[in-house]
Order: sequence, then C-alpha cells, then structure tokens
Amino acid sequence: MTLNDALAPLVLLTAVRVFAPDMRHMTRRLLRAGVRVGAAALVEDRPPAPPWRTDHVPAAQDEEVSA
Repeated sequence: MTLNDALAPLVLLTAVRVFAPDMRHMTRRLLRAGVRVGAAALVEDRPPAPPWRTDHVPAAQDEEVSA
C-alpha cells in the first residue's frame, strides 16, 4: 500500500466536504427552475375562464327589499 492509496479516501472526503454545499445549492436551484417551467406550462394549457354573467349580483351588493 502506497501513500497515495492511503490518502485517496482523505482526498475524496475533502472534495465532498468542499463541493457538497455548492452541489446542494445547484440542485435546489435546478429544482426551482423546473417548478417554474412546470407551472408556466400548466397556466399556458389552462382553458379560458367562462364569461361573467351580467345578470348576477353578489349577495353583498343585493338591495334590501322592504315588505
């Protein structure tokens, strides 16, 4: 066993410790971008809303009728 073989796990662990936060940040960033693209695709494929009825008055705006 050479010194290079003995130090290989230490080098690997150091690389993981150094680059893991960056990889986590990049993964989360890519996932957020995917969610934005997916949401945009869902909104794009949504059918148009039905037209509002003009004869309907919401309950809050109804006039009181006195008997």
